[in-house]
Amino acid sequence: MSDERDILLSTKGLSGGYGRVPILHGIDLDVGENEVVGVLGHNGMGKTTLLKTLMGFLPATSGQIRYDQNDITRLPPNVRNQIGLGYVPQGRGIFPQLSVRDNLRFAWQDHGAGSEHDVIETVLADFPRLSRLLDREGGALSGGEQQLLSLARCLMGDPDFLLLDEPTEGIQPSIIEEMSETLLKLRQRRGLSILLVEQNFDFIADLSDRVLVLERGRITGELTRADLSDQSKVDQFLGFGAARGTRQNSARPQTLTTTSRTVLKRAETFAQPPSTTAASDPQPSVSTVTAMTIKRPTLAQMRSMAERFGMSLSDEDLSEYTEIIEPYMQAYDRLDAMPDNLPEVRYPRSPGYFPDPSDNPLNAWYVKTEVRGAPDGKLRGKRIALKDTICLAGVPLMNGSSIMEGYTPEIDATIVTRMLDAGAIIAGKAHCENFCLSGGSHTNAKGPIHNPYKRGYMAGGSSAGSAALVAAGEVDMAIAGDQGGSIRIPASNCGCYGMKPTHGLVPYTGAMPIEQTIDHLGPVTNNVADNALLLEVLAGEDGLDPRQYKPTVYSYTEALGRGAHGLRIGVLKEGFGHPNSEPDVEAKVMQAIERFRELGARVEDVSVPEHHTAMDAWTAITLEGLQDGMMWGNSTGTNYKGLFLPSMTDHMAQWKGRADELSHSLKACMFVGEHFQRQYRGRFYGKAQNIMRRCNERYLAALKQYDLLLMPTLPIKPQEHPPADCSLSLYVQLAFEMVPNTAPFNGGLPAMSIPCGFSEGLPIGLQLVGPHYGEMKIYQAAHAFEQSGDWRDM
Repeated sequence: MSDERDILLSTKGLSGGYGRVPILHGIDLDVGENEVVGVLGHNGMGKTTLLKTLMGFLPATSGQIRYDQNDITRLPPNVRNQIGLGYVPQGRGIFPQLSVRDNLRFAWQDHGAGSEHDVIETVLADFPRLSRLLDREGGALSGGEQQLLSLARCLMGDPDFLLLDEPTEGIQPSIIEEMSETLLKLRQRRGLSILLVEQNFDFIADLSDRVLVLERGRITGELTRADLSDQSKVDQFLGFGAARGTRQNSARPQTLTTTSRTVLKRAETFAQPPSTTAASDPQPSVSTVTAMTIKRPTLAQMRSMAERFGMSLSDEDLSEYTEIIEPYMQAYDRLDAMPDNLPEVRYPRSPGYFPDPSDNPLNAWYVKTEVRGAPDGKLRGKRIALKDTICLAGVPLMNGSSIMEGYTPEIDATIVTRMLDAGAIIAGKAHCENFCLSGGSHTNAKGPIHNPYKRGYMAGGSSAGSAALVAAGEVDMAIAGDQGGSIRIPASNCGCYGMKPTHGLVPYTGAMPIEQTIDHLGPVTNNVADNALLLEVLAGEDGLDPRQYKPTVYSYTEALGRGAHGLRIGVLKEGFGHPNSEPDVEAKVMQAIERFRELGARVEDVSVPEHHTAMDAWTAITLEGLQDGMMWGNSTGTNYKGLFLPSMTDHMAQWKGRADELSHSLKACMFVGEHFQRQYRGRFYGKAQNIMRRCNERYLAALKQYDLLLMPTLPIKPQEHPPADCSLSLYVQLAFEMVPNTAPFNGGLPAMSIPCGFSEGLPIGLQLVGPHYGEMKIYQAAHAFEQSGDWRDM
């Protein structure tokens, strides 16, 4: 920093993060009066965390923040704002249903620089584009206009210091240039100081007096104003060759071989859209690249990739390939500049809050909030908890893992929108197991989730919080997810009704996946009627989920009250007598079988030996699929159409540098999945999918004789949580020992757990399985059983 400027904001040894997850490590920085300092870094490096900590939205775990010579380390955000700090968040944070005028009015402060009208007029003088849009809703603006509104709204408080978080993200080049010019004028006229975090190098270089490089929560370098024009120094941070020019019309020289010029010319021609005009007409061209926001591969990275591919290439060859691929890199630049195409968020909400232990005795809540939907509908007034794999825009999601902690999605999952449209109230996010890789409830990064009937015992995973909150009466309903039993296991452990619908009946869009062919979402409730009602709202195609293939949807509440008389129920022989089966569990299920007979159902034994084979097939599908898609694919993968959420992908990618934080159960799965993908090239995954199809054929053959199959949901009762210092073996055993009757039906058939009795003060459940889209028969039988008497007395 130049000596002439007095220091306005400084940090010394600043560290912070999200809860127990450290992100920032000993940050030292100074920003002087009327100085602009840029912070350059890729996603996941801690840029947003730094700004949130400076503004007070996240606490500093150590170190000091000083502003205008005063220690502000412990001051709340509103006080920091009053003394001169302004914050423009990533994602803009405007109110989409308020007009531009009302967004600005919302930010006016009566202790500011004038009346509300005067301040608005002053701000609009700097943002003439917004003057024409005052009566338009914020949600109807383009991404660039929203960013200008976010900046203008910040200036309503007359700050002396701006914290800007990725202002060019998803913004068209013309708006970026307009914003750059506006900020330069504001700096000159108002004497503003600015701390700017960005990935767009041109933008940050145009505005900044100097640029800091942030990597993994540490400042690792600094570029002075002179350095920013030194190609060799910039290349260290942008990548080999990328500093030749970050604008199409850059004057920086480019040295191309004759061959590479020819290839580039061909690539440019390939990128042109086909012309339908006469030869003399001007030809359409690819949009100009005004900012190289995508980091180019360095020579070392090119060499490393070639080695992974098994290619023998010289450095000269690699340099030429770097030039050859430049037009394709520019396609990525253009993609990066475009706004994404994501679903609209239609209902206002706050980010909620993390409840204190006294307000969260089962540790079942992650975040409490209250998002109100439509004033009327099938779910009017119903309070619903979401498993913390499901996106609720503006509300944190961590999927039970410290890796995802700090992530906030910008969309609502399809089912969230459907529930809100039906009048529901989203009461918050329920804790789940660490990346959902456990049928216990002991792997969550925030601690174990307790059984509502017996503290210290498993609530069942992975949707532990969802079932525990329903059973405890804290919500009316909950959404759970199921890849190996994660709806039915906690429903059984907590004495609830949990339906895993037919694969693809409920859209998975906007939920964090494990493996597409086994991913399911479904309802958990305290009674059958609520379960059927909620499924009516959830079910149906959304056009965004590749798991769906024209699902057949019914009015499930019409199955209620039909009774069990005449139902044909096959008691699956292979569902009993597992090596760990407990006699009291099987005895309660046998009593329930007699109850069905008393209700007039025809109940007979049936054998499907492939039930055990299905468990083996599920193992290969799950372990290799999760490793390929969830881990190496960063929860996204490729080769399908549907809704993608890049922000989730970016955040999930952090696991590669933080793998020690993964749960023991997930690590065990990764070792198996990686071994078979690497050593056996994925052949067993394919074979398992083929065999699972045959297993389903055998189940369906039995279901031609019977309406439903019946068996214990789990072979065992809820177990005790292990001690914190338990062995790895015990930890993993308690995560997977209960799945032999649930996992086989993640091949796609619908299955529901219904409570059928108590033993030793803990609930026991039985499982009903039907054919594809056979939920009506399941609800019919489950409702008849529920109406025959209180399961707690059975």
